[in-house]
Amino acid sequence: MLKVFGFVRRGDALTHDEYRAAHVGYHNSFGRRLNNIRGYVLNVRANASIESTLGPLATRITRNEPAAFDDLWSGWGQLLFDSLEHYLSAKTPARDKPGPNGLEDDARVASVGGDGPWLYRGSPFQFMVTEHVAVPVRRPERKIFKLTQFTKRRADLPEELFKSYVSGRYATRLTELSGLRGLIMNFRTPLDVMSRFFEPESDGFTTTGIAEREHFYQAWDCITELWFDRAPQYVAARAQAPLAEQLDTLEEELFAAAWYREVDETVVVNPNRSPAPAFYFR
Repeated sequence: MLKVFGFVRRGDALTHDEYRAAHVGYHNSFGRRLNNIRGYVLNVRANASIESTLGPLATRITRNEPAAFDDLWSGWGQLLFDSLEHYLSAKTPARDKPGPNGLEDDARVASVGGDGPWLYRGSPFQFMVTEHVAVPVRRPERKIFKLTQFTKRRADLPEELFKSYVSGRYATRLTELSGLRGLIMNFRTPLDVMSRFFEPESDGFTTTGIAEREHFYQAWDCITELWFDRAPQYVAARAQAPLAEQLDTLEEELFAAAWYREVDETVVVNPNRSPAPAFYFR
Protein backbone atom coordinates (compact mmCIF):
# COMPACT_ATOMS: atom_id res chain seq x y z
CA MET A 1 0.00 0.00 0.00
CA LEU A 2 0.94 3.66 -0.24
CA LYS A 3 1.13 5.38 3.14
CA VAL A 4 1.49 9.16 3.30
CA PHE A 5 2.03 11.38 6.33
CA GLY A 6 1.11 15.06 6.31
CA PHE A 7 2.41 17.17 9.21
CA VAL A 8 0.62 20.49 9.67
CA ARG A 9 0.89 23.68 11.72
CA ARG A 10 -2.31 25.25 13.01
CA GLY A 11 -3.58 28.45 11.47
CA ASP A 12 -2.52 31.66 13.19
CA ALA A 13 -6.09 32.58 14.16
CA LEU A 14 -6.71 29.24 15.91
CA THR A 15 -5.76 28.07 19.38
CA HIS A 16 -4.50 24.49 19.63
CA ASP A 17 -7.90 23.30 20.86
CA GLU A 18 -9.69 25.22 18.10
CA TYR A 19 -7.37 23.67 15.53
CA ARG A 20 -8.18 20.21 16.90
CA ALA A 21 -11.92 20.88 16.69
CA ALA A 22 -11.67 22.19 13.13
CA HIS A 23 -9.45 19.38 11.85
CA VAL A 24 -11.37 16.57 13.54
CA GLY A 25 -14.70 18.16 12.64
CA TYR A 26 -15.09 20.06 9.40
CA HIS A 27 -11.90 19.03 7.60
CA ASN A 28 -12.14 15.32 8.36
CA SER A 29 -15.75 15.24 7.19
CA PHE A 30 -14.39 15.83 3.68
CA GLY A 31 -11.06 14.03 4.05
CA ARG A 32 -12.79 10.74 4.80
CA ARG A 33 -14.55 11.02 1.44
CA LEU A 34 -11.40 11.25 -0.69
CA ASN A 35 -11.76 8.86 -3.59
CA ASN A 36 -10.28 5.37 -3.10
CA ILE A 37 -9.02 6.12 0.40
CA ARG A 38 -8.15 2.96 2.38
CA GLY A 39 -7.28 4.53 5.72
CA TYR A 40 -7.19 7.92 7.41
CA VAL A 41 -5.91 8.56 10.93
CA LEU A 42 -5.45 12.02 12.46
CA ASN A 43 -2.97 12.61 15.28
CA VAL A 44 -3.08 15.89 17.20
CA ARG A 45 -0.35 16.73 19.70
CA ALA A 46 -1.69 16.33 23.23
CA ASN A 47 -2.01 19.42 25.41
CA ALA A 48 0.02 17.93 28.27
CA SER A 49 3.81 17.94 28.07
CA ILE A 50 5.56 14.61 27.72
CA GLU A 51 7.34 15.28 31.03
CA SER A 52 4.03 15.55 32.87
CA THR A 53 2.75 12.41 31.15
CA LEU A 54 5.76 10.12 31.55
CA GLY A 55 7.38 11.70 34.61
CA PRO A 56 11.13 11.14 35.15
CA LEU A 57 11.14 8.45 32.44
CA ALA A 58 10.76 11.14 29.78
CA THR A 59 14.10 12.70 30.67
CA ARG A 60 15.83 9.32 30.94
CA ILE A 61 14.88 8.05 27.48
CA THR A 62 15.10 11.37 25.61
CA ARG A 63 18.37 12.28 23.90
CA ASN A 64 19.27 15.29 21.76
CA GLU A 65 15.72 16.52 21.13
CA PRO A 66 15.89 19.41 18.62
CA ALA A 67 15.11 22.85 19.98
CA ALA A 68 11.62 24.27 19.37
CA PHE A 69 10.49 21.08 17.62
CA ASP A 70 6.84 21.65 18.56
CA ASP A 71 6.86 24.96 16.69
CA LEU A 72 7.06 22.90 13.49
CA TRP A 73 3.83 20.92 13.88
CA SER A 74 0.46 20.74 15.60
CA GLY A 75 -0.68 17.39 14.24
CA TRP A 76 -0.40 14.99 11.35
CA GLY A 77 -2.67 12.93 9.18
CA GLN A 78 -1.97 9.43 7.88
CA LEU A 79 -3.47 8.52 4.51
CA LEU A 80 -3.47 5.03 3.00
CA PHE A 81 -4.19 4.21 -0.63
CA ASP A 82 -3.66 1.16 -2.81
CA SER A 83 -1.40 3.05 -5.22
CA LEU A 84 0.27 6.36 -5.98
CA GLU A 85 -2.22 6.86 -8.81
CA HIS A 86 -5.17 6.53 -6.42
CA TYR A 87 -3.56 9.02 -4.04
CA LEU A 88 -2.87 11.61 -6.74
CA SER A 89 -6.43 11.35 -8.08
CA ALA A 90 -8.10 11.32 -4.65
CA LYS A 91 -8.88 15.05 -4.61
CA THR A 92 -11.62 14.88 -7.23
CA PRO A 93 -15.40 15.26 -6.88
CA ALA A 94 -16.87 12.36 -4.90
CA ARG A 95 -20.03 10.71 -6.15
CA ASP A 96 -21.58 10.17 -2.74
CA LYS A 97 -23.97 13.11 -2.31
CA PRO A 98 -27.70 12.27 -2.49
CA GLY A 99 -29.80 14.37 -4.85
CA PRO A 100 -33.27 14.30 -6.44
CA ASN A 101 -32.08 11.86 -9.12
CA GLY A 102 -29.86 9.69 -6.93
CA LEU A 103 -26.18 10.14 -6.16
CA GLU A 104 -24.50 13.32 -7.35
CA ASP A 105 -20.89 14.51 -7.53
CA ASP A 106 -19.80 16.72 -4.63
CA ALA A 107 -17.11 19.11 -5.87
CA ARG A 108 -16.24 20.22 -2.33
CA VAL A 109 -14.38 16.95 -1.78
CA ALA A 110 -11.88 17.99 -4.47
CA SER A 111 -10.77 20.88 -2.23
CA VAL A 112 -11.18 18.83 0.99
CA GLY A 113 -13.66 21.42 2.23
CA GLY A 114 -11.58 24.39 1.08
CA ASP A 115 -10.49 25.27 4.63
CA GLY A 116 -6.73 24.82 4.16
CA PRO A 117 -5.79 28.53 4.14
CA TRP A 118 -7.35 29.00 7.61
CA LEU A 119 -6.80 25.56 9.15
CA TYR A 120 -3.06 25.48 8.41
CA ARG A 121 -0.15 27.87 8.53
CA GLY A 122 1.67 27.15 5.30
CA SER A 123 1.48 23.88 3.38
CA PRO A 124 1.56 20.47 5.05
CA PHE A 125 4.89 18.65 5.14
CA GLN A 126 3.72 15.66 3.12
CA PHE A 127 5.83 12.54 2.48
CA MET A 128 5.57 8.81 1.87
CA VAL A 129 6.64 6.32 4.53
CA THR A 130 7.38 2.61 4.43
CA GLU A 131 5.80 0.94 7.43
CA HIS A 132 6.66 -2.05 9.56
CA VAL A 133 3.61 -3.33 11.43
CA ALA A 134 5.27 -5.15 14.32
CA VAL A 135 2.03 -5.50 16.31
CA PRO A 136 -1.32 -4.76 14.60
CA VAL A 137 -3.25 -2.18 16.60
CA ARG A 138 -6.11 -3.42 18.79
CA ARG A 139 -8.29 -0.42 19.64
CA PRO A 140 -11.16 -0.82 22.13
CA GLU A 141 -14.29 1.32 22.06
CA ARG A 142 -12.67 4.08 24.12
CA LYS A 143 -9.73 6.46 24.04
CA ILE A 144 -6.37 4.85 24.70
CA PHE A 145 -2.83 6.18 25.13
CA LYS A 146 -0.83 6.70 21.94
CA LEU A 147 2.86 7.51 22.20
CA THR A 148 4.93 8.73 19.27
CA GLN A 149 8.69 8.26 19.20
CA PHE A 150 10.79 10.38 16.83
CA THR A 151 14.28 9.00 16.13
CA LYS A 152 17.28 10.02 14.05
CA ARG A 153 19.83 7.42 13.02
CA ARG A 154 23.45 7.65 14.01
CA ALA A 155 25.62 9.22 11.32
CA ASP A 156 27.90 6.18 11.23
CA LEU A 157 25.00 3.76 10.63
CA PRO A 158 24.02 3.28 6.95
CA GLU A 159 20.36 3.96 6.20
CA GLU A 160 19.50 0.41 5.13
CA LEU A 161 21.10 -1.08 8.23
CA PHE A 162 19.22 1.43 10.37
CA LYS A 163 15.90 0.34 8.90
CA SER A 164 16.81 -3.33 9.23
CA TYR A 165 17.96 -3.09 12.84
CA VAL A 166 15.09 -0.86 13.98
CA SER A 167 12.40 -3.04 12.38
CA GLY A 168 14.25 -6.18 13.50
CA ARG A 169 16.07 -6.34 16.82
CA TYR A 170 14.64 -3.12 18.25
CA ALA A 171 11.05 -3.87 17.25
CA THR A 172 11.35 -7.37 18.70
CA ARG A 173 12.37 -5.93 22.06
CA LEU A 174 9.57 -3.34 22.01
CA THR A 175 7.00 -6.08 21.45
CA GLU A 176 7.98 -7.43 24.87
CA LEU A 177 6.61 -4.31 26.60
CA SER A 178 3.80 -5.41 28.90
CA GLY A 179 0.38 -4.05 27.89
CA LEU A 180 1.39 -3.11 24.34
CA ARG A 181 -1.69 -2.81 22.10
CA GLY A 182 0.05 -1.89 18.86
CA LEU A 183 3.45 -1.06 17.37
CA ILE A 184 4.07 0.46 13.93
CA MET A 185 7.33 1.92 12.63
CA ASN A 186 7.35 4.42 9.77
CA PHE A 187 10.47 5.29 7.77
CA ARG A 188 10.40 8.46 5.68
CA THR A 189 11.18 8.04 1.97
CA PRO A 190 12.34 10.66 -0.57
CA LEU A 191 9.44 10.01 -2.97
CA ASP A 192 7.81 13.29 -4.04
CA VAL A 193 4.12 13.08 -3.09
CA MET A 194 3.52 16.83 -3.04
CA SER A 195 4.06 18.08 -6.61
CA ARG A 196 0.93 16.57 -8.14
CA PHE A 197 -1.18 16.67 -4.98
CA PHE A 198 -0.96 20.39 -4.13
CA GLU A 199 -1.39 23.34 -6.45
CA PRO A 200 1.87 24.69 -7.99
CA GLU A 201 1.39 28.04 -6.25
CA SER A 202 1.13 26.44 -2.79
CA ASP A 203 3.33 27.75 0.00
CA GLY A 204 5.15 24.42 0.16
CA PHE A 205 6.82 25.09 -3.20
CA THR A 206 8.20 28.52 -2.28
CA THR A 207 11.80 28.94 -1.19
CA THR A 208 10.68 29.47 2.40
CA GLY A 209 8.27 26.54 2.32
CA ILE A 210 10.91 24.16 0.98
CA ALA A 211 13.45 25.31 3.58
CA GLU A 212 10.97 24.82 6.45
CA ARG A 213 10.06 21.35 5.24
CA GLU A 214 13.69 20.27 4.85
CA HIS A 215 14.48 21.62 8.32
CA PHE A 216 11.69 19.44 9.72
CA TYR A 217 12.89 16.37 7.81
CA GLN A 218 16.49 16.75 8.98
CA ALA A 219 15.42 16.29 12.59
CA TRP A 220 14.36 12.64 12.34
CA ASP A 221 14.33 9.47 10.17
CA CYS A 222 11.72 7.20 11.79
CA ILE A 223 8.41 7.68 13.58
CA THR A 224 7.34 4.82 15.83
CA GLU A 225 3.77 4.60 17.10
CA LEU A 226 3.01 2.72 20.32
CA TRP A 227 -0.43 2.11 21.84
CA PHE A 228 -1.28 1.27 25.46
CA ASP A 229 -4.43 1.52 27.56
CA ARG A 230 -2.90 4.22 29.77
CA ALA A 231 0.38 6.11 30.08
CA PRO A 232 1.35 4.50 33.44
CA GLN A 233 1.38 1.11 31.69
CA TYR A 234 4.13 2.27 29.37
CA VAL A 235 6.08 3.87 32.22
CA ALA A 236 5.97 0.64 34.22
CA ALA A 237 6.77 -1.57 31.24
CA ARG A 238 9.74 0.59 30.20
CA ALA A 239 11.21 0.23 33.69
CA GLN A 240 11.08 -3.56 33.87
CA ALA A 241 14.40 -5.39 34.01
CA PRO A 242 16.14 -6.71 32.01
CA LEU A 243 14.11 -5.18 29.14
CA ALA A 244 14.81 -1.59 30.20
CA GLU A 245 18.57 -2.09 29.97
CA GLN A 246 18.26 -3.96 26.68
CA LEU A 247 16.25 -1.12 25.13
CA ASP A 248 18.66 1.48 26.51
CA THR A 249 21.58 -0.33 24.85
CA LEU A 250 19.84 -0.64 21.50
CA GLU A 251 18.76 3.00 21.50
CA GLU A 252 22.31 4.12 22.19
CA GLU A 253 23.57 1.95 19.32
CA LEU A 254 20.92 3.05 16.81
CA PHE A 255 19.84 6.62 17.55
CA ALA A 256 21.65 9.94 17.46
CA ALA A 257 18.45 11.48 18.82
CA ALA A 258 15.19 10.19 20.29
CA TRP A 259 12.23 12.02 21.81
CA TYR A 260 8.57 11.40 22.49
CA ARG A 261 5.13 12.98 22.25
CA GLU A 262 1.65 11.87 23.24
CA VAL A 263 -0.95 12.39 20.52
CA ASP A 264 -4.75 12.34 20.50
CA GLU A 265 -5.72 9.89 17.78
CA THR A 266 -8.88 10.06 15.66
CA VAL A 267 -9.54 7.07 13.40
CA VAL A 268 -11.40 8.73 10.53
CA VAL A 269 -11.26 5.76 8.14
CA ASN A 270 -10.19 2.50 9.75
CA PRO A 271 -7.03 1.39 7.90
CA ASN A 272 -7.72 -1.64 5.72
CA ARG A 273 -4.60 -3.26 4.27
CA SER A 274 -6.52 -6.19 2.77
CA PRO A 275 -7.67 -6.18 -0.88
CA ALA A 276 -10.40 -3.59 -1.40
CA PRO A 277 -13.98 -4.94 -1.52
CA ALA A 278 -16.08 -4.32 -4.61
CA PHE A 279 -18.45 -1.96 -2.80
CA TYR A 280 -18.36 1.47 -1.21
CA PHE A 281 -17.04 1.44 2.33
CA ARG A 282 -15.35 3.60 4.93
